[in-house]
Amino acid sequence: MRAHKGYNPERKKWIVPIRKAWGLAPNQRLTPGLQRRLCSTAVETGSFEKASLLAAEWGCIVSDDAIRSCAVALGKQALDAPLATACANQAGRNDVLVVMMDGWMARHRGQDWGKKKRCEGQERIHWHKIKSAVIYRLKDQAQVNPKRRALLAKHVVALPAETDPVDFGQRVKHEARRMGLGTARLVYVVMDGGIWLWNIFDDRFKQCAVGTLDFYHASQHLHTLAAELFPESKNEARTWCKKILHALKHHSPRKLFQTLADLLANPPRPDAKTITAIQNAEDYFDAHRTHMDYSGAAKFGLPIGSGSMESQCSQFQNRFKRRGQFWTKKGFAGLLEVAVRHQNGELRSLLAA
Repeated sequence: MRAHKGYNPERKKWIVPIRKAWGLAPNQRLTPGLQRRLCSTAVETGSFEKASLLAAEWGCIVSDDAIRSCAVALGKQALDAPLATACANQAGRNDVLVVMMDGWMARHRGQDWGKKKRCEGQERIHWHKIKSAVIYRLKDQAQVNPKRRALLAKHVVALPAETDPVDFGQRVKHEARRMGLGTARLVYVVMDGGIWLWNIFDDRFKQCAVGTLDFYHASQHLHTLAAELFPESKNEARTWCKKILHALKHHSPRKLFQTLADLLANPPRPDAKTITAIQNAEDYFDAHRTHMDYSGAAKFGLPIGSGSMESQCSQFQNRFKRRGQFWTKKGFAGLLEVAVRHQNGELRSLLAA
């Protein structure tokens, strides 16, 4: 494209009026509108190379390196300037705000990446846990069928590798405020039993929210104990768990704690391994004694599992954990933030700014 330019005597420099009209910075070669389309394409496809091929189909010949540079630059800009305005689907006074947090693994380049001579003990690949969250209004949860629910709208949070849990908790609370943390009738947090997750809950949400331990993770811990108590009979272990879990889900944790107390007083076997397994289970459930009101949650239609968070982790991994992807910290952080803004419908606000 050819554009007119002229010399401005007052500024003593050459200017291109159309660049100013399009909002282009000096040396910027992509318009904000094109940047947004390219970033959206990069997020929705499996690689920058595929994004380049798809862009060519809708009339834009651009290299995968150019798309990567665009996404990384915009991602850094987004990380440095989190949005403070209220979300479009903010919770009101009659709404219930649901918050879920968890982590997923992403493959990064290790400190010995690219070395031609390989030796034992080298770190070519380093796995990082990516801390993420999902925030949504309960009324945006739709019942697809008796066994499956889907979210009509949600707000996601994800921060780069090596983000401190304290910083992650601060960011999640910031985004929860944008989603109506201060105005919602009830704030409901449901997560698995990760210690770092419940430290965030105690630090950021305990005073304003109700916390619930993911029922299915609780079930896993009970099944682990059952496998130790009944090593020779899976059917006995399954039957034993079924009775306790039914009472836990539909009534109260009373039967669970009574059973654990009886086992500690009279263990089925006196060996240290069995006693340790019982004690570990008792410690785990005791730490969540006030986080297991599943029957009460069911009465109000609240989720007792973090399936929405698991689904979101899977969506992130579908883009960031594909075969052959080994990320640099800079490249991963930039595209991750672009992906978050894109999924939240807020990428345009970044470009407008």
